[in-house]
Amino acid sequence: MTNDPIPVSAGTRAKTWTKWGGLALVLLGVGLLIAWGTGLVQAGLSLQQHLAQIQALSDDPRSLDPVAACGLVHDLRDDLVTLRRQTGGLDQLAPALGWLPKIGGDLRAVPHLLVVADGLTEAGVLACDAMEPAMIALGGSGGGSDSLSPEQMMGLLADKQSDLERALAAVERAHNAWMQVDVQSLSAWTAGKTALLDQGLPLVLSGLSAATIAPDLMGADEPRTYLVLALNEDELRPTGGFISGVGEVRLEAGQLVTMTFRDSYAVDDFTQPYPEAPEPMRRYMGIGLWVFRDSNWSPDFPTAARQAIALYRPPGHPVSVDGVIALDQRAVVDLVGAIGPLTLEGEDEPVDRDTIMEYIRRAWTPDGGKTGGGWWQERKSFMGLIAEAAWERIRGGQVDWPALARTLLRLLDEKHMLIYLEHPHAASLVAEQGWDGAMPSETQDFLMVLDTNMGYNKTNRRVKEAITYQVDLRPLPPQAVLTLVYTHTSTADYPCQQDMPYEPDYERLMNLCHWDYLRVYIPQDSRFLNATRLPVPDEALLSGEGTSGEVTVQQAKEGPWITLGVLGVLSPTTSQTRHFFWTLPKDVVEWDNDEGWYSLRVQKQPGTTGHPLTVQVRLPEGSSLVDAVPQPTTVAGSWVIYRAPLDRDKEFRLHFRRQP
Repeated sequence: MTNDPIPVSAGTRAKTWTKWGGLALVLLGVGLLIAWGTGLVQAGLSLQQHLAQIQALSDDPRSLDPVAACGLVHDLRDDLVTLRRQTGGLDQLAPALGWLPKIGGDLRAVPHLLVVADGLTEAGVLACDAMEPAMIALGGSGGGSDSLSPEQMMGLLADKQSDLERALAAVERAHNAWMQVDVQSLSAWTAGKTALLDQGLPLVLSGLSAATIAPDLMGADEPRTYLVLALNEDELRPTGGFISGVGEVRLEAGQLVTMTFRDSYAVDDFTQPYPEAPEPMRRYMGIGLWVFRDSNWSPDFPTAARQAIALYRPPGHPVSVDGVIALDQRAVVDLVGAIGPLTLEGEDEPVDRDTIMEYIRRAWTPDGGKTGGGWWQERKSFMGLIAEAAWERIRGGQVDWPALARTLLRLLDEKHMLIYLEHPHAASLVAEQGWDGAMPSETQDFLMVLDTNMGYNKTNRRVKEAITYQVDLRPLPPQAVLTLVYTHTSTADYPCQQDMPYEPDYERLMNLCHWDYLRVYIPQDSRFLNATRLPVPDEALLSGEGTSGEVTVQQAKEGPWITLGVLGVLSPTTSQTRHFFWTLPKDVVEWDNDEGWYSLRVQKQPGTTGHPLTVQVRLPEGSSLVDAVPQPTTVAGSWVIYRAPLDRDKEFRLHFRRQP
């Protein structure tokens, strides 16, 4: 008996092949799916790991190593490219699942968020590769053989313009994609992870834009000249302080050609005509002509800077000015702290942030209190010495560059430094960040409290101020009450007799009576109602003509506001409280059926260090709070209350709803 194979028909063979072939295809598909999923998971885990490392670097910026950060940027770019290759077109399918609860908003945002990530990582790689020598120098954080001088940095920026422009285009692409994301629909987790994009993207855009125009600003094509205003906030003026001195800085081909500092009294040329000083200065200070040192009367710094340029007339030295940079004493202290100890002529020990103000006042004070001889012409010579010593450290790369950058950003945000540039593109970049000290062109509700020292003294060092702004949205039109409390902390006992002769004793100048011309900026369609009247006696003013304390109401020249102006005098050891009452424009609340919004901008006066600010808003009748940005300090019934130092411009926005 033989084991002959059982005959199998063609149909049976086909069925068998179909069965096992189909199973093989399924297994192959599952295998491919597993391989794809494994690759996707690996790419995702790598991306998560590198994002965590980036987060760790941002949490501790003092330890930031730019070279390591750039390495992580390259890794992130590789992760993203791999992830997008692995997912194929799934990013386009994700929005179709937008109906899913909780994560639907995230899925709808996937295509846009991937474009954001793609643009940012591409820009990061381009910028890191282009600026590799600078990154290596920054990684040293303290100078050395690898450090770059400002001239070398400008040369590098000029050579890498095409790469930086490509990086800028990539960030613009990312920014445009982010603008298409419905942030309100994102899950709490995703919203938290992307919260920094609103602030970070404009900053990155401005930074790369600045890098593309920096060579031009540094005189790569033609010489550039900038004025540096040294402001003394102890004698407060609208844009930060009395203009004590002025530097003239000339740059050519990325190099510092000249840097000359002068006393602000030394740049007047009375062979030329001068305009009349602002009326309050004429009336309360006896100043007839408007000269350079008093040019910053407007709180809008671009306006004040243009006025300073017009009045900058060093005798026999005509100059074309391309921009103005103003900085107060706080900025000087913090910049010296970031740049490092300065070796100054005549000083046994280097001067640092803890001793710089002591050095300035000692250098300013005449020997034995005698103001004769050449003291008047030389009393501000220390400014040039400080600037030259600081420049030498910067030029030698002997600074912690990240620390200096952080310090500059904070000083600009807090308005201890202001920048005005004639270059249109550069001016718009500075304005976008609010670093030009400009008044806003439009706003819903607006408040700015502006103090001008009119006492020929330095008493702002001793005077404290607190601001409380209360808004009641129930009546129509809404009502506002402003309360200002001034306290003179000096324990001296000086009579309040305004004195023009120059007093060389700085300590005494800080402890005299405080003459303050106060201006309050409010929305244009507001209607002033009443204010506290505090008369100023005849003997307290140079003119011998006192005031009744009545408030002057005027249309502001800087924009759509009116100003409430009044002069006050405050004796040492005393306190003074002022109340102002007005009605706000009827449309200060925006309504959409039963949904309402109220927004307020409180503008900080440059040079001030953070007055205590309290904002109290009473919601419209029958309304309840839906949302508030930032989060309130307290919500008590219908009152929404904020308490914070006015250390920078503040924005408040409330969303409320009428109850049925």
